[in-house]
Formats: sequence, structure tokens, C-alpha cells
Amino acid sequence: MASPLPTSGEASELERLRSLVSTYFPVYETRVGPQSVLFAVHIDPASLEPRFDAMRRDLWTRRYVPILRRQGGEEFVEVVRRPTIKPFQGWVNILLLCGTIATTAFAGSLIWLSYVGGNALGWIDVAYGTLFFGLPVMTILGLHELSHFLVARRHHVEASLPYFIPIPPPFLFGTFGAFISIREPFPDKKALFDIGAAGPLAGFAASIPIAIAGLYLGAHAPMVPLTYCGPTILGVSYGNLLIGTPLFWYGLTLFFPASVVMNLSPLALAGWVGILVTAINLLPAGQLDGGHVFRALFGDRSRYLSYAVVVVLFGIGLFYYIGWLFFGLLILFLGARHPPPLNDLSPLDVKRYAVGAFVVGILITGFVLTPIASPAGAISLPADQQLVTYPTPVGGAAIAANLSVTIVNQDPVPHGFLVATSIENVSVGNRSAPTYLTGAALAAWAANSSWVYRLPDGATVSLTGASVTLPSADYLSINGTGKANSATVVVAFSNPEPAIGAIVGWQTSEFCATTAGSASTTFSLVWA
Repeated sequence: MASPLPTSGEASELERLRSLVSTYFPVYETRVGPQSVLFAVHIDPASLEPRFDAMRRDLWTRRYVPILRRQGGEEFVEVVRRPTIKPFQGWVNILLLCGTIATTAFAGSLIWLSYVGGNALGWIDVAYGTLFFGLPVMTILGLHELSHFLVARRHHVEASLPYFIPIPPPFLFGTFGAFISIREPFPDKKALFDIGAAGPLAGFAASIPIAIAGLYLGAHAPMVPLTYCGPTILGVSYGNLLIGTPLFWYGLTLFFPASVVMNLSPLALAGWVGILVTAINLLPAGQLDGGHVFRALFGDRSRYLSYAVVVVLFGIGLFYYIGWLFFGLLILFLGARHPPPLNDLSPLDVKRYAVGAFVVGILITGFVLTPIASPAGAISLPADQQLVTYPTPVGGAAIAANLSVTIVNQDPVPHGFLVATSIENVSVGNRSAPTYLTGAALAAWAANSSWVYRLPDGATVSLTGASVTLPSADYLSINGTGKANSATVVVAFSNPEPAIGAIVGWQTSEFCATTAGSASTTFSLVWA
């Protein structure tokens, strides 16, 4: 098996390596392996970190990498060849940055259009969407990655500039985040912890004032009718979405009116995105920021957390939000087990453990099982609140009935609803031998039906025909769950033609429904 040393001048090269390592640590034994050279050394814990870091930087320039490890009660410096690193291509970063600016600006434009209730995307929407969503999101991501970069440089670790990831709609926010490439191994636990934690701390710090400013501005949000559905791109409706509520976000929104929280401004949404992205990055798995932090805190035991996170992501991906399946697969693809730093012996200090506890708090309070969802369109028409009365027919009517139905909105957000009623079956003649009208006879009889809708606000709407629908302008506004989330509608039905029985269909439908959004029932009417 080939030695990592050159075939020519092997002894002199080995001696140079031994001499260099001896400059920093006393060497008492040398072992040449198939892929590396092991130097048994004596170390002084008090000076271990600065000496090892200086040796690492020295060997790096000579195209070698040292790894400090303990084995059988002895300390070894293992020296391996430095892997070849491709030259940094800055133009790729610039192209990705420009692309992400464009996609977040476009996403922000659609979010702004939905926020103000517009129907056609114009340049003013692009401008405001960029200002109040695209720019804040890019600021959060940029500060996050720039902090990684600067702290890496502080620890003399080579790192690339940020790579932003643009994703056009229908992905709601226009980006899948950003990352930097650490172009050499982490030197020790402190560098691993500092570089991993720097980005989330900066991104979280930037998200808070953006979120607060957005919630404050939301107090002046335009009133958008519940009949407005917003723009839809490839099946994703920007005006009919629910965002999850992490614990931190819940605590933050307690200081603002509920109306502001239900109708987030694009700026507040940008802050929410920052908090969520920070929490996702802190998942203790693989090459995520949390993987760096937890590897530094708990050593190789953190691998159990990584495996647990993957299992949990698959579980909640199956039962709550399918996007977590993608994250679980991504972690497995990149590697769930985090490699150790070059110096895995030096411990962390108390200050970093305190920061680690704060980082864990950000993860716990910023994560949410279902980040984005569409309202389920859940409506119920309770049977015990469906009533029929038979008043004396007036005004030339032969038959009459009052139909009363309570409509319950089971979504957490208010919706606009319409009601439709129709004649489905009519029987005439002798009750012991009824005749059921069909075809043209049924249509002619039903066409004379009169319907008077008595709405919860006291308004009345009169309609005529076999099948009628409450006009859009007279829609019902019903609150979401947690408030007065029901409304009772009474429909006075009458017909000048006699009958002994009829079946009336009732349907309630929700504006902007993306899934169910409707419920129906029938009334079997019988006249003496």
C-alpha cells in the first residue's frame, strides 16, 4: 500500500515532517501507515490549543493536515495529505445572488399583491414586495452567512462566500436559503462551535426587529374582503395560506392585536421566515449549523441525535408536513454523522456551553411541525341546528316552509360563504298514491319557487327559480374557530303550485377553498 510520502526522497520528507511536528510537540515515536504518518507526542493541556493551531496552519501551507487523537492512553498527531481544493469561482456566487434577489422579489410581489387585495401585478407591487419582503429576507440570509464567513476567517479557516439558492414560485418565499463552503477541516471544538453558532445567532437577531416592525406596520393593513382569493401560481394560492406558530412567534404576537397577527404584512412574514429558517438550520444533524454546534457540545455522542432527528423528520413528514421528508433525505444524503474536528481533545469553556443552551432555546421555540398549510375548508351543518317550520302560505302561495341552518366555520381563520338552495324532488296528488314529477313537469313546477334569504345581519334577499344561489355581494362572513364561528341563515320557501311533499337541497360553499370548502344537507318537506 502506498505511503502518503513522495516516492523520491521519502526519508528526508519524513524527517522534515517529524522535525516540524517536534517544533510544537515532543515526538517520541513515529509510525508510517498506508495512508498517513502517526507521531506519538507529549502534550501540555495548557498550551495545546495555540500550539496545535499554529502547527495546523503551518502544515496546511505544506499541503498536509494534522489530526490530534487519543488512543490507548497515548496522544498521536496523524498527518495526512491535504485534499486538492478547486479554485474559488466567485462568479457562481454572483449569479446565484442575482437569481435569488430576483426570485425573492417576485415572491414578495405576489405576497404584497395578496396583502393589499390587488388583482393584477404591477411595478408598484414589485417595488413594495421587494422592499418589504425580498430585501428583508435577503438581509437575514446574508447576515447569517456573512457571520459564518467572518468567524471562519477569525479562526483561520478557509471558507467561500455565500451561495444563495433561488427557487421561483410556486415555492412561496423564492429561496431555499444559503450556505457557505468550509474549504478545510474544522481545527477544534471551539472553532466548530463558533462557526456553527454564528450564523443562526446573527440571523435570529436580525429577524426579531424585522418581525416587530412588520407587526407594527400590520396595524395599518388594508381591509381585504373575505371573497378575495389572491394570486395563484401553479396551484399555490398566496391569499389563502396559514402559517405555523412557533413558541417564540406566539409570545411575540401576544403584544399585538389579533387582526394584525391574522393578516401579516410582508415585512412581518419576512421576520417569521427568518425565525423558522434559523430553527431549521439548528436541527442537530449532519452538516447543518445545529450539527456543528451539537458535535462541539456533545462530541461523537451527537450522532445519536442526528439519527433521531432523521427519524422524527420522517415521522412528522408523513403525518404533518411533507416538506420534512425532503429535509430528512437531504440530511441522509449529506451525511447524518458529523466528522470530528482535527483537535477533538480540547474542551469547550463555560461561556460556550451557555451560548449553546441559548441556541437550543432558539431551536425549541422557533421550530413548528407545520410551517405552511392551506385552510382545510372545514364546514359543518349541525343536524340539531337544522329546523323546518310550516307557516300559513300568503301572497298566492299554495305551500310554504322556513328552512333554518346554522353554518359552522371549523377553520382557524375567517371565511366568506355562499348559500345555494334547489328543488330536487316534488310529489303531488294523493298522499296514498303520490305522483313524482320528473323532466319538464318537475322543471316547470320548480321554476315558480320563491326563496327569501334572511341573513344574520338582518338583510333579506329574494330570489326565484328551481335552483338559486345567494349573490356574492351578500356573502356571509364567519369568524374562525375560537370566536363566534357560526351563523344562522333562514330561507323562506314558497310555491304557488300545490304539492304534498318536496326535497330541498342546501349547499354552503366557501370562497377561495383549495380542498373541501363545501357542505350540503337536504330537507324533506311534507304538507298536509
